[in-house]
Amino acid sequence: MTPTTLGEWLHPHLRRAYQRWGKQEAGVRRGDDPEAIHQMRVALRRLRAAMSGFESVLDLPRVTRKVGMISRVLGQARDGDVMLARLEQDYLPGLPPAEQAPLRDFIRGLRRQRQDVQREVVALLNSATYQRVKEAWGKWLDRPRWQSLGDASVAGTVPHLLAIAWGELALHPGWRVTTPADDPELLHDLRKTIKRTRYLWEFADNSLDIGLKEPLDLLREAQEVLGHLQDGFVLASQMGNACPTLGERLTQQQEEHWQTWQTLRHQLQSRAVQQQVYHTLGDLGLNGADQAPPKDGIAHPAVVPLG
Repeated sequence: MTPTTLGEWLHPHLRRAYQRWGKQEAGVRRGDDPEAIHQMRVALRRLRAAMSGFESVLDLPRVTRKVGMISRVLGQARDGDVMLARLEQDYLPGLPPAEQAPLRDFIRGLRRQRQDVQREVVALLNSATYQRVKEAWGKWLDRPRWQSLGDASVAGTVPHLLAIAWGELALHPGWRVTTPADDPELLHDLRKTIKRTRYLWEFADNSLDIGLKEPLDLLREAQEVLGHLQDGFVLASQMGNACPTLGERLTQQQEEHWQTWQTLRHQLQSRAVQQQVYHTLGDLGLNGADQAPPKDGIAHPAVVPLG
């Protein structure tokens, strides 16, 4: 049976993210599989995207919000893994021998930091807080509760929620940063907002086919290039002048990434894309406005009334 209410539609998506989270625990504990860290973070980010985009639908226990704290700790580990891989695979082989020595020292320091972070990750997974968060999600998924919109139709509601997310993204001040050195932190925050919007849209597009492939592809590209910019800022600030050749390469790459970002920024803010998004979501919302949840009196397991 095709889900018709928001509760029916959201529940299996949230359960899949929760299961994906749990499947990665063993690899995350071992600390020898960067992909496990990445996949657990993806699962948690999808839960967070749903919590943000469907805040007016979900009736979640307060403790479930701590998935954000778990994701941030995992993020430190993931950032370390990505930085080490880039330094060892992309940068170190191309440096002159005289500059490889200081970079190797820097890499050894990063590895020690990564080991410290791994201990923090394991301590977190063993903590009572982590267990409470995971248990709260499991219990909620077994007996979910919804706010009043849980009984609203998918077709008549989701397009409006996606439009709200797009509007919030469009108003982010990071779009107005004109040079890469102006405000790297604001650009980094814009990337996080783009990521949340992208995850929310993917959440919907995976089952509803909302018809916004081009803007969604642009969001993915924008998230990636802003990530490269942020990594470049961090690496350049940490390395200083220890490796001039690496510094020159980083500068060149930052210029290239910035030009790519300018192209993507203009595309995402263009009249054509804005019209496409609002026209498509508006039509979807109007077409689904008259749809109502089934009236056969059979309660779906994902729809538990409040009270």
